[in-house]
Amino acid sequence: MDKAGRVTVIFAAYRSPGVIEENYLKLRKMGVREFVLAADCPDSRLKFLMRKYSFKLSVSERRRGKWRALNEAAKLAEGSYLLFIDSDTTLECDVRDIIEALERYDAVEIRKEIRGSSVMERLVNIDYLNMFAVAKLSERLKSCLGLNGAAFAIKKDVFFALGGFRNVINEDTDLGIRLGLEGYSFGTAGRAFTAAPRGFREWSTQRERWATGGAQIILEFLPELLKKPMLWVPAIYIVFPAIVAFALNDLIGGSILTKIVYFLLPAILILPQKILFFVLFFLFQERMLKNAVVGLITFALWLICEVLVSVKLKWRISYSLLPAFYFIYSPAWMLISLVALLRVAIIKASGKKVRVKNWNPD
Repeated sequence: MDKAGRVTVIFAAYRSPGVIEENYLKLRKMGVREFVLAADCPDSRLKFLMRKYSFKLSVSERRRGKWRALNEAAKLAEGSYLLFIDSDTTLECDVRDIIEALERYDAVEIRKEIRGSSVMERLVNIDYLNMFAVAKLSERLKSCLGLNGAAFAIKKDVFFALGGFRNVINEDTDLGIRLGLEGYSFGTAGRAFTAAPRGFREWSTQRERWATGGAQIILEFLPELLKKPMLWVPAIYIVFPAIVAFALNDLIGGSILTKIVYFLLPAILILPQKILFFVLFFLFQERMLKNAVVGLITFALWLICEVLVSVKLKWRISYSLLPAFYFIYSPAWMLISLVALLRVAIIKASGKKVRVKNWNPD
């Protein structure tokens, strides 16, 4: 059997078809023969696609939740390798590259870039470069800090040995964490382009969900993760480079009042999460301005590293946006995550369920 014939491609779609047809035709030409479509609340265009092509179908007229939809789709797969692709993600590589990686690893993270023109999309592309750098670090250290569900591949027997996706907010990150903790091997291969928010409101909604889901997973596996400082310490800096300036400006040089506000304000659950974020963000910027020298030195060091990484990985980023990424985007993302971590910790301690908008927990 040709290598491509060992793969089952699972497309995930909610309502609209996105670029599924483009991926389907491309992968058919590469020799892939089995495709499963996991679709919730399909619109007329997606239903037309179901009739037009030879998909195995896992379809629901109501929203099941992505974790359940993909688990049910995986049960229909006959291939020994599962390739998951979201409807807004375009595969830009030969599927055989991914298969060759799966012959060495149990799961493979596919490199994902953003091909957008808005300022936010170009900032997110820098963010994705950093997240892929963490994946490369994890590969080298023979562990895993999560998978990005937009496009990744995994051996089918490993997927089911892990119990598939769980009913959590970030089901892909959770699967990757469990993969690493259970001792399965992890690598990187391939390339894809995926969609990103075009503006701040959409981005902040997405990141609040990601941060809440990430906090949920971190708190569950915290004792095991703390045993791997060589992995998570550099990963935190790579994803949140502004954390160094945050520590120097606010934990060392900040006033006592600033410190109290930073660490107690997120615990006030009666305030909306967005208000907490904005208060912390403006406090951070106020301290950064007062300690401009520290900010400029930490930025210069990070800038050198970021440029070197982008060149090594041949990742096209907007270098003119690196100051905005470091001084605005990175602190915003870091503080959203900090607020979420503290809030989730308090919610869990109170015995309540963690919930976010636009996520189906059932």
